[in-house]
Amino acid sequence: MSNESQQDQQRKKMGRPLKFDEGFRKAALERLKGCQYFTGLAEGLGISRSQLYRIQRDALGGKPEPKPEAWLKEKAEERQRRRIAELERLVARQALELDFCLAAHRGKSPEAGIEFRQAVYEQIRHVDGQQGELTIERMCILAAVSRAGYYRFLLPEADTHEEESRLRDAIQRAAIESRHYGYRRITGALRAQGWEVNHKRVARLMHEDNLLAIRKRRFVPQTTDSGHDFEVALNVARRLVPTAIDQLWVADITYVRLAQVDVFLAVVMDAFSRKIVGWNLAPQITTELALTALSKAMESRQPAPGVIHHSDRGVQYASTAYVDMLLQHGIIPSMSRPGNPYDNAKCERFMKTLKEEEIRCFEYRDIEDLRANLDAFIDRYYNAKRLHSALGYLSPDEFERKTARSTTAEIPPAPRMSFSRHKEI
Repeated sequence: MSNESQQDQQRKKMGRPLKFDEGFRKAALERLKGCQYFTGLAEGLGISRSQLYRIQRDALGGKPEPKPEAWLKEKAEERQRRRIAELERLVARQALELDFCLAAHRGKSPEAGIEFRQAVYEQIRHVDGQQGELTIERMCILAAVSRAGYYRFLLPEADTHEEESRLRDAIQRAAIESRHYGYRRITGALRAQGWEVNHKRVARLMHEDNLLAIRKRRFVPQTTDSGHDFEVALNVARRLVPTAIDQLWVADITYVRLAQVDVFLAVVMDAFSRKIVGWNLAPQITTELALTALSKAMESRQPAPGVIHHSDRGVQYASTAYVDMLLQHGIIPSMSRPGNPYDNAKCERFMKTLKEEEIRCFEYRDIEDLRANLDAFIDRYYNAKRLHSALGYLSPDEFERKTARSTTAEIPPAPRMSFSRHKEI
């Protein structure tokens, strides 16, 4: 079969001639005369619009047919009318905005505060609803007021004052219960109670009521003695991202200054939920201090073999007794690099929170008084109630319960590895 016959068959399938004979061209040119709708004519001839243009150009020696002068004039006038209408709409809109700004600010000063805002809201309510006028969003932008404030203004005055009073009461209760919460955690606590409130409004009300979180900084002595002859474990937690509880534990030791002596606190934290799973307080920094904290952690969690235990290179964690206890329970030891505390940052952050929110706010009679207060802070407040920003403003206990409810698999997902230039794997 020749190529010519293949093209003929293709032409019949498409319904469009690939080559035009002289009769077809003349018929098309005749129908083009006086035709203003090229698309309809091309469909009627069974060809594309570009093919029809090509027939016209070939008939004119490669040049398109010049447009009639009357048609060109009409098109120019139409474009001019559209431009004038657009400018008129723009001028009318700017005139409306100018009239609104003059009416909203006439005789009023922004320094007047709430009185100025009330007057502006009244003007917005007067303009709102008139057909063709400005939108509420645009008027609020022009008057430099918030839409939320305007919608609160529309509420009945009694409801507004009552809602404001109830919100202030809820903020004050949350601030008293958690005296070191800032406005972000207060907002999280209110939303957990069912309040639909913005963090900026909470910050404003806390500032007006002088509910400020107090932070103190003091010098912290070094508690890590890494100058020992014990074997140092490899850092296997450096890029580990836990996906369930009891995959990665982090441990650390800090000091607490009493009236005349210093005592030492050892903690073990689950890195996934930030929950303190074991802690111990002792008058001396010894291996027994860290061992007791580890024993309490294993009693409370009963972890399966394979947990990674990460700590610094201190002699307490590198000692033979401590490492033997880890290995007996199938726990993998891991230690930080020299002079690099970032792998243990979660536990370091807890120590800072503990000192800012508990230890530096009180004076303790003795170590037993301190132990009782730490028991209340760690077990009944930090683990059970304190909202954690890294957990979506949930407490560690609530985060673990929520994770357990959402996990249907019997075997928890394996931990991931995170790299700076790549996604987690």
